[in-house]
Amino acid sequence: MSLMTREDVLRELELLPVWQLKGQLPSIKSSIQNVTALTPESETFVEPSPPVSPQFEPVIEPVIETVIEPVIEPVIETVIEPVIETVIETVIETVIETVIETVIETVIETAPLDNQCEEDVVVATPAEPFRLLINDDATVAFVLDSAIESSNAQDIETLLSNMLKAINMKCHIDIPNANVDTLNEQAVKLVMVMGESAANSLLGQLQAVEDWRNVQSANPIFYQNLPVIVTYHPAFLLSNASYKAKAWADLCTAKRILQNLLIQ
Repeated sequence: MSLMTREDVLRELELLPVWQLKGQLPSIKSSIQNVTALTPESETFVEPSPPVSPQFEPVIEPVIETVIEPVIEPVIETVIEPVIETVIETVIETVIETVIETVIETVIETAPLDNQCEEDVVVATPAEPFRLLINDDATVAFVLDSAIESSNAQDIETLLSNMLKAINMKCHIDIPNANVDTLNEQAVKLVMVMGESAANSLLGQLQAVEDWRNVQSANPIFYQNLPVIVTYHPAFLLSNASYKAKAWADLCTAKRILQNLLIQ
């Protein structure tokens, strides 16, 4: 029995490749020699370089800034025609004339019948007697409403005394029924009026005490060149205790004015 070769075994197992080389592959050395033999010695093979595409530099366009100029609106001046000016002047003159006529008529109707000074009297009022008190050093005259018939007259006198003590004053002269002539005889430096009737009789105008206080807070009030302070009567304060703070403020104002007058 003959021995099977390796090829026979592979053939039986159907593992033998279908194709086979007919000859041996040339060696690498022989291949190089063949290529060298085919290439001329004088010529060298230069691999062609790839084509160079033309390069374009980017074109930088200049940036143009838009300048917005401010819009200046024309100033339109209002021209008043001469006709309009004439109308306005006529209207103003008419209004002024009307106001002046009204004021003159009012002054004539309310003018005092006697020869009282216009600086002290604006509206004529009946001259009523008043109570006059003069302090110890004769610097302040207290002008009050005439004696009030009241069941609490003692309380009124007590409150009046306390008000004078609050500003360190005492009165040694008490004239129940005085008038402007009596007051003019006194060489005082300040007049303090207590009560509506006394203020209206002395100053010649019909106003409430609150109105007098508003006037003196804006501009000083004078009688015969004497500074005047108007405040509430003690009888009014007894039934209206909420006004005592205002009366105290008036007393302090009178004391401050008197101190300034004594310094001068």
